[in-house]
Amino acid sequence: MSHDVRLMTIDDLPTAAKALSSAFFKDPLQGYTFPDETERRERSPAHFSAALNYGLKFGEVYWVPNGAGAAIWLPPGETAVTPERAEAAGFMALPAKMGDEAFGRFFAALEYADQCHRDDVPEPHWYTMVVGVDPVFQGKGYGKALLQPVFQKADASRVPIYLETAQPANVTFYERLGFRVLRTLTEPTSGLPMWTFKRESVI
Repeated sequence: MSHDVRLMTIDDLPTAAKALSSAFFKDPLQGYTFPDETERRERSPAHFSAALNYGLKFGEVYWVPNGAGAAIWLPPGETAVTPERAEAAGFMALPAKMGDEAFGRFFAALEYADQCHRDDVPEPHWYTMVVGVDPVFQGKGYGKALLQPVFQKADASRVPIYLETAQPANVTFYERLGFRVLRTLTEPTSGLPMWTFKRESVI
């Protein structure tokens, strides 16, 4: 099957945000952030819009124009999400869009994961900030296709790739793509399991 993976533009953002909202609807971290499913459905697009905007401004975003999914990447040397960049991407507006409590839950868990990120890969690396495929399109190779453009860049420049997940079903998927688990964790506030991964260059 051919997958039309392209660099995303700002005009594509609403469709990509909807795709990621669907992709992560049953993700444990998203469920913890928005325990009420109606609220999750309504508020998740704004959450993912800010992440996509961050990727467009400070990294690379690949997506599939049929709305199958998207992947947000931060390049080597640019993987730290600074307050200034977060504000420029619209993260500071998220408490009003997500709700203060949901914002607090999500970013407390994210801060824990971010500390692991800093400890696990101090060297230059690509960071898979977000990758997701709408359940309607899962099992058709879109996830792998969304990762391939940066796999090629990382291999060509001989740098690793890092990511984390709170979704147990993703562990074997990433392992099949050459990632190895660095840590199996329990986020202390939420009690959510988390896994961190690293993929070494294959060249």
